[in-house]
Amino acid sequence: MKAVRDGLISAGHSVHTFTLSTPKFPVVEETAAGMEAFSYCYVDTTVRIWPAFRDLCLNRSYHISRFYHNKTSEQLLQLLRKSEFDAILIESIFMMPYFRLIRENFSGPVILRAHNIEHLIWQRIAENESNILKKRYLKTLSRQLKRFELNCFLQADAIATISEVDEDIVRRMVPAAEVKTIPFAISGNDILFAKKQFTVTFGHIGSMDWTPNSEGIDWFLNDAWPVIHKKHPEAIFRLAGRNMPQRFFNLEKSGIMTVGEVDNAAAFMQQLDLMIVPLLSGSGVRIKIAEALSLGVPVMTTAVGAEGLHVKNGHDIFICTSTDQIINGIDQIIENPGLLKSIADEGLKTIKAFHSSEAVTDGLVSLILKKMKA
Repeated sequence: MKAVRDGLISAGHSVHTFTLSTPKFPVVEETAAGMEAFSYCYVDTTVRIWPAFRDLCLNRSYHISRFYHNKTSEQLLQLLRKSEFDAILIESIFMMPYFRLIRENFSGPVILRAHNIEHLIWQRIAENESNILKKRYLKTLSRQLKRFELNCFLQADAIATISEVDEDIVRRMVPAAEVKTIPFAISGNDILFAKKQFTVTFGHIGSMDWTPNSEGIDWFLNDAWPVIHKKHPEAIFRLAGRNMPQRFFNLEKSGIMTVGEVDNAAAFMQQLDLMIVPLLSGSGVRIKIAEALSLGVPVMTTAVGAEGLHVKNGHDIFICTSTDQIINGIDQIIENPGLLKSIADEGLKTIKAFHSSEAVTDGLVSLILKKMKA
């Protein structure tokens, strides 16, 4: 959201940001106070058993309903009544419960920025679940999300996806929808890449309360890491991220350093020889992968992790589809660390080519102007 806002403002457009402050992503009051045309409302999105059970019985998505609150509607309504906007950009389907209110009080184009295909994330998680009862429950959640997403795609005047893969899925769901891929922007910070010696240091960073991240790390640490560390006892795996489950701090496997949340994600990634993103489920584009590539840090991931990125295995990224491929890939890297430099250099070129702030802003403005003229 910030990258989109900054890009539009830099291009000379006026932007008012209205956002939710949640327990997972709280708005820092000091930061908000220093921003012009910025407002927010706190919504407690904490998962609670009774509301989840209620929504399950009512066959509606609890993933979505917990983001709705009457006080947010009231605050948003006041903003709509006192302001004159040319267009409204809704960031993610989790703000779509407020679409009806917006449509009733705003006649201009409303564009949905779809960060992921949310139901696909839970569909994939269900496919990887071995517990039969949990699998059935996850499939139900996926179906509920799919129904809601379909309605969102039908309602919005246009949908801006962040990958061509997601665009294809939306088009299959709603053939008549106006859909355009507008990638996310990676800030072109003037970062001096610290050239360091190979230290056999691998790692991962990501929000660990997001199921695909924790699921993937469990898989990697249980199936791949013990074999890797037995063959290469000097290897280290550093694990970072917000909301780190205690079980990762309690790991007794050799060579694993769990550090939890870090102050500077970029600095953490630049300490690694290779960032590993072992995703089994998920949708959209893994922004942390793109951020790592933009920092000159080579990445090893799965086909799911590379989805939506303009990358090619062995050219600007390592893509592995099995435990054996991960183990063999790391064996080759340890035996020949020189492989990493060309991957890192090409990865940086890929990010600069597809994720510049200027290109993303131009694409978004073009879509907005088209809908304003419609």
